[in-house]
Amino acid sequence: MSTSTPAPQHPSTPAPQHPSTLGPSERLLILAGRTSQALARLYFDVAPLIAHDPRIAVAYALIPGSRFEPGAPVFARRVGIDLHPWDTAKVLRPNLIVTSSPDPCLYEAGAPVLSLPHGAGHNRLRAELSGVSGLSPEQILGPQGQVPSFLALPGPAAAKRLAIDCPTATGNAEVIGDLCLDRLRRSAHLREDYRRAFGVGPDRRLVVISSSWDRSALTRKSTTLPEQLLGELPMDEFKLAFVPHPNDEVGEAPHPVESLRPYVDNGLIMIPPEEGWRALVLAADCLIGDHGSVTFTAAAMGVPVLLASFGFAGMPPDVPLARFGRIAPRFEPNAPAAPQIRAAIEAGPVGFDFADALAEPEPGAPFLLAEAVYRLIGLDALELVEPEPLPLPAPVPEHRDTRAWRCRTRPTTAGAAWERRPASVPEPGEGHLAADVTCRDGRLRSAANVLVRHRGTVDPAMARQTLRAMLEAHPVCTVASARVGAGEVMIAVRDGTVLRVGARPAQLDLIPSAVYERLAEQGSDAPGLSAAETLVYLQRRFEPGPAFITAEDAA
Repeated sequence: MSTSTPAPQHPSTPAPQHPSTLGPSERLLILAGRTSQALARLYFDVAPLIAHDPRIAVAYALIPGSRFEPGAPVFARRVGIDLHPWDTAKVLRPNLIVTSSPDPCLYEAGAPVLSLPHGAGHNRLRAELSGVSGLSPEQILGPQGQVPSFLALPGPAAAKRLAIDCPTATGNAEVIGDLCLDRLRRSAHLREDYRRAFGVGPDRRLVVISSSWDRSALTRKSTTLPEQLLGELPMDEFKLAFVPHPNDEVGEAPHPVESLRPYVDNGLIMIPPEEGWRALVLAADCLIGDHGSVTFTAAAMGVPVLLASFGFAGMPPDVPLARFGRIAPRFEPNAPAAPQIRAAIEAGPVGFDFADALAEPEPGAPFLLAEAVYRLIGLDALELVEPEPLPLPAPVPEHRDTRAWRCRTRPTTAGAAWERRPASVPEPGEGHLAADVTCRDGRLRSAANVLVRHRGTVDPAMARQTLRAMLEAHPVCTVASARVGAGEVMIAVRDGTVLRVGARPAQLDLIPSAVYERLAEQGSDAPGLSAAETLVYLQRRFEPGPAFITAEDAA
């Protein structure tokens, strides 16, 4: 049992308050973002830093102009905040604007502006900007040349880049580190809690696929990688998660969860776009990604990383992200995945010095940022609170554990090596198809050679009737199995043979498949399955061998 402190379930954020209700000693902060991910940084990492202070009220504002703007109101509804249009928010007479989307319009409110990034550093080039995104003068300077009153930088590389792109802003800039990375490090002790929340046991390896959103993103280069890996990686060794970019929710393309629904319904882990990816990073054994912030942040946390794509053309060659992309190991989608992932896990973290991009000054990014906020709004700070650990994650509601799989064996000197891979579509593949009766896809149940009822137990007195009904309802099925005890199953073959077997829990789903394979070895011309011979066959296939309680040949 874990002795770690449980992670909180919800972030602590101050309630919005209209300025007309503020007293003379109270202050109004506007947290302004252009996209869902920009607002997420403000909501999850900035607002909780001042949530304990009753003198500070918070309002959220949407900065116009992004083609991904429609995702911002969706985020606001999900987390339960009122999102004001900028034209409404700017007349609220705020005491401070805090933004993760720098824009000249922010100076229209007549308040100091505090700017911070919402990704891992400042790395991207855009055609309409003269420098990197987030530090270009077109973004951070006001119409009359105003500069942010405080420009929070994640590392020395950003300070060097600012001196190139917008030197007039260097006087108000300070390297404070990265809020996101700081919170990840403060939550790392809860790794096992996060793994349990995702259903990852100690004998499984969690592989996370992460993609950015531009033309060089992983999902543009390897369009079916989540589906490919889910069907390729052995399910008893690996669990797979996919983190698309929040921008993928916006536009005409199908929602990522809907487009992957058969796979999410059969073991692929996906999380709500507003939060959860950081818990996946902490829970991960390996991450396959690209030039996105999730990949870079995971690598900074020591997660073994493989790059399936990288957008060098979209960044200056000297920024830390580009240097990281030149040395990180590659993932080859056309080669077997499992050996590449095992090798990456064995090799460990990428050998890269992240300090230039993501500094760790004392006392930490949250405290340095909070101190800047209080200084700019003219209040003495209450005792600064340490950020809460990341909340326990939950996959999207559509997610279910694997309920259908393809199974095959290879004879070995120790018996047999079993390989099971999720089968999310009823198409032919290696091995035979097995499914749990709780599988929601009727096509998979109807095509299954083996059906199991192993989630919960069946009264042994009713098990034969249950198995007979399973076989009658599924004409393709040859072998049916029901759990009748904690470590015990009853198996019925269509020819009438019935076996009652006790075994280790990890063996129970495999034993019906072994019976099916014995039938397949005999061929269709065989006289039938001998219970006694099948018992011997199973003893040879498992170590330790199953315990046989009863066995009856076909009548």
